[in-house]
Amino acid sequence: MIQKRLFYLWLFFFLTPGVLPAQSFPLVVDIRQLSQFPKGNGPVSFVWQCQVSATGLLEGYFLVTVHDGVEKFGTFRSHDVAMHAGFHEIPMMLPPMKVDNPYSEVKLKLSFVTPNQQYDFKDEYSLRVGQRFQRTFAVGVCDPFDMSMSKDLKEFLERLDFESISPKEPIKIDFQKLRRSIPNVGMLRNQPLSLNVKTVSIHLPPPDYPQLPIDCHQYDILVITARGFAQLESRNLKAIHQWVRSGGSLCLLAGPVLEQRQVQFMNSLVETKNATPFLIDSEGKLVMENSEQVWLQRTGWGRSVIVLSEALKEKRLTASELKQIPFFLWKLRESQRDYFDKQEKWDYEELVDAFIKTQKRTNYRNMNAYSANQVFNLNYRPISTGGAVVTDLMPAELRIVPSWVIASILLGYVLIIGPGEYFILGKFQLRRFTWITFPIISICIACLAFIVSDHYMQTSYERKLLTIHDLDRQGKPVKENQVELLFTGSYQKIETNIKSGLFTPLNHTELGMAQNYNMYARNRVQSLVGPPLYAGSIPTQYSVYQLMPQWTPQLNRIIKNYPDELQTKFDWSSIQLNQLRSNQGRVKIRKQIKTAFGNRAKVMVYQGQKNGEVKKHPLFTQTNNPRNRNNYRSEQDYALFNEYYQNYPHYYGNNRLRRNSFMDDLCVRSQNGLFQIVSQTSPSGGQNYEDLSILDPSDPSQWLVVVYVPGNEQDTIYRQLIVAEK
Repeated sequence: MIQKRLFYLWLFFFLTPGVLPAQSFPLVVDIRQLSQFPKGNGPVSFVWQCQVSATGLLEGYFLVTVHDGVEKFGTFRSHDVAMHAGFHEIPMMLPPMKVDNPYSEVKLKLSFVTPNQQYDFKDEYSLRVGQRFQRTFAVGVCDPFDMSMSKDLKEFLERLDFESISPKEPIKIDFQKLRRSIPNVGMLRNQPLSLNVKTVSIHLPPPDYPQLPIDCHQYDILVITARGFAQLESRNLKAIHQWVRSGGSLCLLAGPVLEQRQVQFMNSLVETKNATPFLIDSEGKLVMENSEQVWLQRTGWGRSVIVLSEALKEKRLTASELKQIPFFLWKLRESQRDYFDKQEKWDYEELVDAFIKTQKRTNYRNMNAYSANQVFNLNYRPISTGGAVVTDLMPAELRIVPSWVIASILLGYVLIIGPGEYFILGKFQLRRFTWITFPIISICIACLAFIVSDHYMQTSYERKLLTIHDLDRQGKPVKENQVELLFTGSYQKIETNIKSGLFTPLNHTELGMAQNYNMYARNRVQSLVGPPLYAGSIPTQYSVYQLMPQWTPQLNRIIKNYPDELQTKFDWSSIQLNQLRSNQGRVKIRKQIKTAFGNRAKVMVYQGQKNGEVKKHPLFTQTNNPRNRNNYRSEQDYALFNEYYQNYPHYYGNNRLRRNSFMDDLCVRSQNGLFQIVSQTSPSGGQNYEDLSILDPSDPSQWLVVVYVPGNEQDTIYRQLIVAEK
């Protein structure tokens, strides 16, 4: 009896797969995260701290499953590692993700896989990520932090918090003003009118400072102190410069003595033609021709501020200079300037006015508690035109089984069950067995048809790119984004190879699919595609595998570390402001673009106005919608320009129409909430298009030239921002 039990016990362990608990494994792992409150919509970096007690090399890779309860975000396989006995740190980056639990964290289930075994760690690790219903801004401060900061520096950093330029909560509003516009304004008195936003300051010693532009996507503003500036390496400065050009905000505190490489970096931030370059003397001190101590510059699509650290230390900065810095770095709208100069806060009345305007138009008689609570909510708000991207990239046709193959199978089936059975079974005098052979033949032909269909459909999948090239005034690329559509004819695993970029699956529910742009509206939920598998080192080189259901469109966003050089014949630096200001000049630009890109190219010019209503100059022929003469519709190749109309029957008894297109939302946001305060956010590479907006609709000095070129495998958008110097 005992021998039999021992035999079954031995058989159990023999047949058990090679998965062992980590307690018997010579590896202890802990996790270190730079910030306990990371940016809400940016990538998340952390470090695995490993203590190895093996006698030889420990080779393998980490396998991490990220989840929040039953919601799974993905599986991540690290690059191959080889560790000897001692302490090791393995950095890792995850794409942007958000949760709605009160702790703002996900759970990491960790395994270490060797060539022979897989070791599962019993305890799960916690990682802080963004929260779905709160906006979190992050300010990264570079300093050695080997000594306490001065009081002046601390006060200066506090001024850069978004809350420091926001009205104090709870916000008091004029209910008499609302009562004249909205009948049931009493609801607002019972609502906690909160901004739903917070700013986190993240301390970054120079060794932890970003080394790639995508590393910087974890922050909204980067601050470099004088001591931190002295310790940064060239690769750090290169990454920061590219991130600022792509739309980031940098505040640099320059010390009294500088090296040549530091001066070169400062000069690279200044892109104005007539600006005087920074120079140093033989002792490394700045050569100053005037009394300037603060420089505010547009660097590409971003903002950079250079402040003399000695002026901050000696309190030589004027009140006007101190006010300009946060206004400039947070990219506040020009319409906020007058109020901000007086109050040093942004004007919340613009949010109230926008709320009243929206309520009159959409919900005049039936305002509910939810809409009332959104007056000052600065959280992310989806656009209503996101479905146009799916329509634009959706294939016109898919590969199917050829008709001649179907005809051949049917013909063969008829010949077999007809004359075939009659003559063959008759020859052997076995026609009485027809009731057996007929079902068998039918089943075999059905299996053959299934195999042939699977063969053709298995290789049938479409992937099409929408590439967005963002250019500065000189026509140099500052940022490159790609939105890729995957659409398969059968269930299959699709691989996407990424080199020097960040891959993020887009959540269809956050992209504004409310309109009937998407004919496949039943597949709008991201979970239908399932969580992806990342294999490799994010964001340098890795592969992403997605298990695609049949007939399910999936959008993925890819943002590159460094944009590729443009391969176009058009000279973007030839576009001048005097051409944009006249109709004749814009027609000339259109002809030049048509010559370079072909007749299928479409051109749109946007300009800000003092009233906050962006002015559009469509340089293409528009087709009237027969149902509405003011509604311009385009064919599928130009779905991004189609305006979305909706009737609102409760606006004082009249119908009003709200006109917008995806291209409008992509270039300039006119939504309530945050974009009534700011015109642009820093790059994040998140699960939406929010960080792609650029134009300030209230600044008449800003122009945006948009060129759209459709193609068979790739559609391309070129956007050039031109700002008149003031």
